[in-house]
Amino acid sequence: MKTFNLCLLGFITLFQSCKSSQFTGGSNRSPALPPVQTRDFVQDTRETRQVQVKQGSSGSNNNQAYNVTAMGIVDIVVVVDNSGSMKEEQTNLSSRMSPLLSAIRESDWKMVVVSTDANNEYFRGPISKSTFNAENVFANYVMNAGVNGSGLERPIKRAVDALSWRPFLSGSWLRPNSTVAVVILTDEDNCHIDNEKGYGCSGFADANGTYLTNYLSSIRTLGTDARVYGIFWHPSQSQAQCSTALKQANTVADVVQRSGGTWGSICDADYSATLSKISNDVAKILKADFVLNATPDAGTFKMTVNGQPWTDYRLTGRQVNFTRNPPVGAAVRVEFRSGASGVVTNRFDIPEAPAEGVINATVGGQTVGNVSYDASSGKAVFANMPPDGSTILMSYKVNSPLQSTFEIAPDADTRFLKVMINGAVVDKSTYSYDSGSGAITFKVPPPESSKIRVEWRGKRTTT
Repeated sequence: MKTFNLCLLGFITLFQSCKSSQFTGGSNRSPALPPVQTRDFVQDTRETRQVQVKQGSSGSNNNQAYNVTAMGIVDIVVVVDNSGSMKEEQTNLSSRMSPLLSAIRESDWKMVVVSTDANNEYFRGPISKSTFNAENVFANYVMNAGVNGSGLERPIKRAVDALSWRPFLSGSWLRPNSTVAVVILTDEDNCHIDNEKGYGCSGFADANGTYLTNYLSSIRTLGTDARVYGIFWHPSQSQAQCSTALKQANTVADVVQRSGGTWGSICDADYSATLSKISNDVAKILKADFVLNATPDAGTFKMTVNGQPWTDYRLTGRQVNFTRNPPVGAAVRVEFRSGASGVVTNRFDIPEAPAEGVINATVGGQTVGNVSYDASSGKAVFANMPPDGSTILMSYKVNSPLQSTFEIAPDADTRFLKVMINGAVVDKSTYSYDSGSGAITFKVPPPESSKIRVEWRGKRTTT
């Protein structure tokens, strides 16, 4: 027990001694680090713009071949005597349009039928090569003239009436560049005067054949591209040669002769030979002029005649007019392009430089690649030529500046600074930090719309 008490007394003494002295010991533990701070940014998104353009068209190739005898534009007037004695003659003519067109069937022909009665102005037509069932239509026109007309036949007047006829609101049926042929069928003369019956046309301008020849000369060159033909009782024929006609057609015969035309006898049982002869004669004066199937593009039209270049022509739209006719039977060939529009190119204007020179494009709705930007010309350049007439849609980003500087906080401890773009840590050499302003500045702006995260710690403070 004594020993224990002595030890207890010593411990108390030692404790009191410690309590009365000052603690001067130290520690090896560092102060706590400032917390990690983060800030997120999103880089600007540039405006997208679109430009739609239309590729030009280089047109299509055209090759047309003609034979001179199958070309030309011809307008034909058929004057039919509709007096009471003409039924058989009308029947004879009505079924024979084919021989009348035999040599000119492939030409651009048009035809009207009129009667000789000036009091009952009978006009029918025009018929053309595009008329459905044209031969039947012609037959009806001839027969429907009838035989109830005046006995005073005035084919000269009625021919002029037909040539000047304007059945359309747009004007005359007669075409400006046509060859004109007048065919007269009559069993008497023009304006025959019958004193016993008390009729005639004395004093009328059309009593003389010059009424027709003068009119033809005013619209064409008589004998060159305008002639008169006839089926009548010619003065050279005797009564025995033409017993079924009523009067010799002296005036009509004179007009036919002066125009350079040909004729046949009205007393023939079949008019086919006469009409074929007329057709062949029309073919000789038929101008080689023709109409193309399309309008040539400027500078593309070329012509050859019998394989040799030919320049004696005038081209107006689709109309080809020869200034010197090729030989009869010559082979004419023309080549041209038509339908071109705009400019065919692989370079298209855009209003401004695209961001990073990137242009996206579709052609006809299909995405295409290899489109570059030529800064010197301000054009988008397609590596492959877009097809003729295609619709091209180009889109690009406006080349507006992107942000380079992003503020976090001043006095960040750069030892703990970490920058990420779209989740990937970027090298510290690609940016700088200004501790005074607390701004991070990238040498190259982060990509458009990219997500930027910055992590840092503040500097430690001491007390």
